[in-house]
Amino acid sequence: MSFKKKLENFWYYHKTAVIIVIVCILLGSVFIQDLFQSIEPDLKVTLVSAGQLTEGNINFNNALSDNISDINNDGEANIAVSHLVLSESLQEDNDEAFMETLEAKLANKGATLFIVDKVNFDRMIKKDAFCPLNEFFDVAPYGDRVLYRGEQPMAFHLTGSKVLGEMGFVNDDLYAMLLFRRPGDEQDPTTVSEYENAVAVLTELMKQS
Repeated sequence: MSFKKKLENFWYYHKTAVIIVIVCILLGSVFIQDLFQSIEPDLKVTLVSAGQLTEGNINFNNALSDNISDINNDGEANIAVSHLVLSESLQEDNDEAFMETLEAKLANKGATLFIVDKVNFDRMIKKDAFCPLNEFFDVAPYGDRVLYRGEQPMAFHLTGSKVLGEMGFVNDDLYAMLLFRRPGDEQDPTTVSEYENAVAVLTELMKQS
């Protein structure tokens, strides 16, 4: 039997297995490429809202990356933004999955800076998951844009934010909070830098037009 005939024979009987192997190799190579090319952010921001926040793309990198430091020394300062949609009723199809994601972010430092709308602010201000802002800011100059839980300043009201306005945010009733610091965080250089980046971004967000 000629080589060509053997090849045709092999293909006839084994083409399904060959195709599966080729697809697996291609998918594996894409995964490995993404793994090596993925950019580790220098600040993670989570947005939580009951609906739309902006007409266009939420791109904090264009507006705010110049304000943060390159923690991982990859040559570029990057801000990663994730948007979770949690309805007011918590009865929508994706609410349970988004709530689980949010709880995981709060518990596992999935983000340092949280920006939420009024609906979700009323939920999250009750959680023991955020730093009093006076750990990082002199809150006095911000007046009634500081939100308290008891005597602790826990959130900034971002109404009138120049940066958010320039990004096309249609919801002006937004609030910002910083994730709590765990014991030992103050001695960890990377964590200290993460909070410095979050504070720098929040300072810019509080500037009004």
